[in-house]
Amino acid sequence: MKIFQASSFWWFSFTLMFFLSLDFWSWEQPVTLSWLNLPPWVFYFLGLQITFAFALIIFGLKFWQTPQDEEQKR
Repeated sequence: MKIFQASSFWWFSFTLMFFLSLDFWSWEQPVTLSWLNLPPWVFYFLGLQITFAFALIIFGLKFWQTPQDEEQKR
């Protein structure tokens, strides 16, 4: 897809993930335990980290060009 090669898409994606990782809306919430006796923010953090890992993989595969990739396009 062409959108994965646009630098503005990656700027927006990584900026959004950064602001989501601040988690400012739940700073003053009381600590409660949920599934596996873990606080709910742990699952939010895991989901965000998995999203970040996939974004980095796609970014590395689609956006970064190596000299060999440029030679193959010619």
